Order: sequence, then C-alpha cells, then structure tokens
Amino acid sequence: MTNVSGNNKKRLHMRPMLVVLLGFLVVMFVGAFILALPVSNTDGKWLPFTHAVFWAMNGVCGTGLVVRSTALGFSGFGQAILLVLIQFGGLGFMTIATFVFIIIRKRITLKDRIAIQEALGQDQIKGVVRLVRNIIIMTLLIELVGAAALTPFFCVRNGAIGVWQALFTSISAFCNAGFDVLGRPGNEYGSLTDYNGNAGILLIVALIAILGSFGFPVIDDILRCKFRYKRYRLHTKVVLIVSLSIMTFGTFFFLVSEFNSGATAGMNGGEKLLNSMFQSVTASSTAGYSSLDQTKLSASGMVMSAVIMFIGSSPCSTGGGIKTTTFAVLLFMGWSGLRGKEEIVVGKNSISFKTGFRAVAVLMLGSMLILTGVMIIGATDNISPVGYMLYDTVSAFTTTGLSMGIVPNLSNAALYVLAVVMFIGRLGPLSIGMMFGSQDRSGIKFPNANIMIG
Repeated sequence: MTNVSGNNKKRLHMRPMLVVLLGFLVVMFVGAFILALPVSNTDGKWLPFTHAVFWAMNGVCGTGLVVRSTALGFSGFGQAILLVLIQFGGLGFMTIATFVFIIIRKRITLKDRIAIQEALGQDQIKGVVRLVRNIIIMTLLIELVGAAALTPFFCVRNGAIGVWQALFTSISAFCNAGFDVLGRPGNEYGSLTDYNGNAGILLIVALIAILGSFGFPVIDDILRCKFRYKRYRLHTKVVLIVSLSIMTFGTFFFLVSEFNSGATAGMNGGEKLLNSMFQSVTASSTAGYSSLDQTKLSASGMVMSAVIMFIGSSPCSTGGGIKTTTFAVLLFMGWSGLRGKEEIVVGKNSISFKTGFRAVAVLMLGSMLILTGVMIIGATDNISPVGYMLYDTVSAFTTTGLSMGIVPNLSNAALYVLAVVMFIGRLGPLSIGMMFGSQDRSGIKFPNANIMIG
C-alpha cells in the first residue's frame, strides 16, 4: 500500500474547507456586482464598490448590518438578489451545490462527500447526502409555512406588498439574517419596531428564528426520533437544553433590566414581556430582527445582549456565535476542573480533551478577533462610543445584525474590517485557523509538567 505523506494528508484535509471558502467568495463578488447595478437601486445609480461588497458579504453571511435602508435603497430586483444571497448563506455553498447535483443527477463522488461532511460538521460521511436532501425540504417547508402565517398580518397593514414582505421576512428570519423590507421614511432602519405590539408577528418570527438556530442535524434527529427525548443524541439534548435555558434566562433578564428603560417606554406589562422575549430570542438565535430600539437599551441590557449574541446559535445552523455546544463544553470543563476530575464529564458520558481544546480555541480566537476589530475600527472612527463599536463588532462576528446605528457613518476601512470579521464568524474561526495552522499528527507524547493555576 502506498503511504501518503503528511503534506499530502494536510492538503486533502484542508481542500474541503478551501472549496467552501472560495465558493462563498465567488458568490459574494458576483452578488456585489449585481447589487451595484443601477437596476438594483431605487435611485438608478451605481452602488459604490465598498458598499456593494459590504452588502453582498452581509447577504452571504446572513448578518444584516446595513449602510442604508433595504426597503428604500434597493429596487424590487435588488431586494430579490439580496434574498437569494441570504438563502445561499443560510444553506451554505456545499448544500446548494449538492442539491444541484441531485437535481441534474450528477454522481456525488467521495471527494464531494468529504467536502459536504466538512461543511455540515458531521463526524462521518455516511448519510450526508440524505441529510442535505432533508435540509432543503425542511428549509423550504419552514420558510413557506412562515411566509403564509405572516402574510395576513402584513397585508392587513400594508396591502398587497405584504405578501413580499412576509416571504422576505420568513426567509431572512429562518436564515437568521435580520434583513427587512419594512423600512419607511422616518423609520428607515426600524426592523420590527413598528410591530412591537403585534404578538402574532413577533411570535411567528421568533419561532422561525429558533428553528433556524437549532441546526439542521438537531431538527433531523428530533423528527427521526419522533419527538422522544430519551432517544435524542447527546448533541441534540445539549443544544435544546442550552438554547432554551439561555432564551428563558434572557427573557426575564431583559424584562427586569428594561422595565423602566426608554426601550420599552409606553408599553404595558404584557408588551414588555413579549418584547423582552423577542430581544432574548433574536440575540440568542442571532436572527438580527429588533422590536426594541437598541440605542435605548439600558447598560446592563446592552451587555447581556452582546454576551448572548457571542454565545449564539448551534452548530450546522443558519446562525452564528461561538455556538451553544462550545459554551456547554466550556462549562463542563470548568465544572470538571472544580471537582478535580481528570476528564470532561457530562452525565454518564465523557468528552474528549480534543473537543475541549477546540472549544477553548474558538473562545480565544473569537475574542481576539472582536477586540482586534474594535481597535482597528476605533482608529478610523473617533465619533462613536466604544460600547457601540464593541456591540456592532460582536454583532458582525456572530452574524446577528443588531446594531447601535453606527454602520452607515463608518469609513470604508471600517466597513472592510467588519466584512472580514463577519466572514470569519460565518465560516467559523476554528475552521479558518485550521486552514492556516499546522496540524500536529506526530503522535509524540511529552512528560507532564505542573503549572500553578488560579
């Protein structure tokens, strides 16, 4: 049998990641060119290159940080192109490519399956094509049902255009993008603030965003096990417990912190609870829709929103963040360390130290990227408060889209920084780091040494 050298192994291992990265970049630049065309813009002029790239990057990353109103700045054609980019970003390059192969009946090779496995974060090749097929079906079904549910609410208020607004909102919510076509003169960046008293719209959008944030493997596992919790995989159980716990905790935290703040001024008790829930869901699922003016959040509310965004959604979902499972593994590591354990214990299961090390790497790389981004943006922007810059940078990294409104006033250099931050956040800092980092496959073990901790 022919041996494969270490360099060849590395190239084979990194190739799927490069395919995904290049696929995103190609779609982004093509989308930027189309969005820049006069036909895509309501003023009939070419969109500046920097803004076109920033918009396209927002679309494929599903972020929603905007430099102008989506509804008022783009024509119907431009909005449709943006929606295609959002859908592409939510499903991912390899999912779309595999679906096309299935339609045209092209043979999916082993190399293709490895790329799909890498893109979907699966631990085995078996069943990845079936998972892709299920992903497409689940996505279309959820988005269409969501659009149908939202249509009556928008049509009653806005007329026939409400059909398009419902479809756009449903797709954007499931892809956790946060783009909206609901802006109007006087409230160009309002998102859902005009509807913060409409329980129907907020609850439907929240449910769509939650489903998108759970991750396709989790939804697939729930359906496969016919909603029998005991039969779920450990991954599914961790995602459900951590996600729902964060959303519940966030709801009551915001209810208390924002009860007397300007963000919920004029609302009754029920509306305060509803909007507190929506703020928690939109931050934890990184959906990006806002029913509250983010600039009017209390200091503690702003900090908690940033923390929840940083944790984010779950692996192989349409959302961003360091992921709920990463957060859970870090908690398990800390708890095991406090108990003096020599392994990471979860119930009657143990988690490998390799997984623990990766969780620490994600936390470290994500934190460093955000802080670096804030420092660079701060060097080019002496107007915005540092808290606002930090909030929007966290939002970019987690591909959320919640904003303090500073993005339209940022310099081109700062926009490029945010674009890089959201791109790395979308693909995952660990995946990007592994592409350029040297992988240790020597198997050499070194003697133990003690270092004092704490």
